[in-house]
Amino acid sequence: MKLNDAGLKEGLPKHVLTDCAGLCYPAGPGETVDILLGFSTLARSVRLRNQLSVAMDTMDANEHPLAQRLIATLDNLPADARARLFSTPLAEIDTAPRAEPDDAGNPGAGKILSGVRHFIHHPDVRNITFILPRCLFSTGPLYLPHVHAVLSNDAPGVTLAVVENDGKTHFVWSDGLSLTLVNDGSGLPAGFSHPRLAALPSIGGFPVLNGVAEVTPLLSSFEPATDDEIDVGAGRIEAALELLNQIWPLAFHALHRHVKALCILKQRGYSRSHSPPELPGTIFMSADDVEHIGDLLCHESSHIRMNIFRRYDAIARARDPDSEAIGFVSPWRPDLRPLRGLVDGVHAFLNVCRYYRRLEMRFPDAWTAGTIYERQKRNVIQAGITLREHAVPTQIGALLLEEFAREEGLL
Repeated sequence: MKLNDAGLKEGLPKHVLTDCAGLCYPAGPGETVDILLGFSTLARSVRLRNQLSVAMDTMDANEHPLAQRLIATLDNLPADARARLFSTPLAEIDTAPRAEPDDAGNPGAGKILSGVRHFIHHPDVRNITFILPRCLFSTGPLYLPHVHAVLSNDAPGVTLAVVENDGKTHFVWSDGLSLTLVNDGSGLPAGFSHPRLAALPSIGGFPVLNGVAEVTPLLSSFEPATDDEIDVGAGRIEAALELLNQIWPLAFHALHRHVKALCILKQRGYSRSHSPPELPGTIFMSADDVEHIGDLLCHESSHIRMNIFRRYDAIARARDPDSEAIGFVSPWRPDLRPLRGLVDGVHAFLNVCRYYRRLEMRFPDAWTAGTIYERQKRNVIQAGITLREHAVPTQIGALLLEEFAREEGLL
């Protein structure tokens, strides 16, 4: 299905959200979950254009031309190209609604114009020049998601231009320094080094966002890993990805479509993971042993698929508001949980069970896989009973809960 702007102002076209294909378990490309993901990324480009239009009257002579150039570029790009530009987690942060201005005189020009990062070094953007104003660097370097590097311009009085033409990205500073990168989506060359563009690490093809300033407020409370700890854990994560590709190829390929970045957490003697809705497509995770990393990847990528659907459908609500206020017993948590938590738990652990069953079938000597499978099977069945008793699903949610019930019966 080709993306277009139809429905973005008044919800999705009716023919799009009629099923939950690709939600319960990973599936091949082109299912409903992928279509919804495309619409959600396209919506970010619409939000940025609206924010730029509103803020232009408050911008100074250095900022205003960039806003005009970004709006014109958005207007000239086809919808599927705009969706690709805004497919990274930072695009959600950059286009989120802003409740308060930066200060009394400027309603967030720097934050709004930081959206230029999504146009830089992307193959869909050609034959254009951006002059980057000083406000983009007022709090430090600017992270460029399509380069996966941080760009600096801290020299006083130096102007920076970014030129996209002939399949190359040219960075030109007015003090004479310059840099040219081939713009073909291949990333930075091995051993890349430049005084004003610092590459950030990747693991298994996934950008690691620990060093991105905009991610710090979401990541700090989870105690992120140090650079050395990231280096040590990288090999285990890559081995876990290879293991997943061997035992569950559909899950591996869906992971690469839906997961856009990783944040690595410090090890605490037990596995930890999270997938914040504020940073869509990002998995926070510890890098423990290989088998448990595979568990976390399946678990959190399930939450990511659910978060994609929840942007357009509530899935279910509690039958009794008083019970929802108190919470429900969960086999995975000592505290009472909202109904949404049970939906998420049954969904994620159905996927975890399938992972361990496939792991056990491929490696019969992996006795811990069978032990974990049996424990999580009991938990899924217990939570499923509570869920069916207390949930009032939407039309889409009813399809999902029916699928849950079928899959529980097959465990």
